[in-house]
Amino acid sequence: MPDRTSAESEDYDSPWKDVLTRFFPDFMLFFFPQVHAAIDWSRDVEFLDKEMQHLAAKAAIGRRTVDKLARVWLKNGDELRILIHVEVQGQRETQFPLRMFTYYYRLFDQYESPIASFVILTDENANWRPNEYRAELFGTEVTLTFTSVKLSDYRARLQELEQSDSPFAIVVLAQLAASETHGDPENRFWRKLEIAKQLYARGWEKERVIALLEFLDALMKLPDEMDNAFNEKVDEFEEEKKMLYVTSFERVGIRKGIAIGQEQGKLEGKLEGKLEGKAEGSAEIVLRILKRRFGALDEAVE
Repeated sequence: MPDRTSAESEDYDSPWKDVLTRFFPDFMLFFFPQVHAAIDWSRDVEFLDKEMQHLAAKAAIGRRTVDKLARVWLKNGDELRILIHVEVQGQRETQFPLRMFTYYYRLFDQYESPIASFVILTDENANWRPNEYRAELFGTEVTLTFTSVKLSDYRARLQELEQSDSPFAIVVLAQLAASETHGDPENRFWRKLEIAKQLYARGWEKERVIALLEFLDALMKLPDEMDNAFNEKVDEFEEEKKMLYVTSFERVGIRKGIAIGQEQGKLEGKLEGKLEGKAEGSAEIVLRILKRRFGALDEAVE
């Protein structure tokens, strides 16, 4: 199976970020039920997106990742920060455990509070299952263990996904189908239609259906002609089942909204990179001036 290109991987960022934000309790329940049971969901979840963006820029994290940082409260009253990392690239990356460790120590240094790290791997390399960073030198050893979930493992549990009432069952089905149909628009058309019908069959409220249709549309893009045919098929299905959830007009709006959102995300990413680059460049100039004037500086000073 061919690996996804960088461009397509980048397109996965926005839908994953959106679905994590909209359905965070469902995400934790689906993938990490024991952790979900320990969280006090009566208290608001706070997403620290700006902090996460700044941290990712400092850690030199590439665009082929999705990172969310959520502040939650446990039932025992303790505060906890949950780091969610979704790896959307299609090949093994040897530096990935180091990146997770970098995230961890920077977060701990900033907040000095407990941190739990979770990874969702969407790649197709069955042998790549990172869950630990370890470094040792002359008796000094550092180990970070984190929890990883491999989405490709769910191919052996398709019946379970199809019967599940979790929105992330649809998310996983869509992600698997997107990987399997890359470069095959005709097959993608039918797989996407099949998943859409499963989504409608859940009997969920309109808002949830629309949110997951947005994810499906963003993840499983089709050529314009096929996209129009897909919407016609969905219209026919809705009329046949007498279950009007989303009108054709609304679906057009969804597609336009996705396209606008992705373009805005790319522009924001470029702007953020430029600003970080300017800031780092200015810091380096200041350090060089100080060094010329006062000599070597303490390495601990950043």
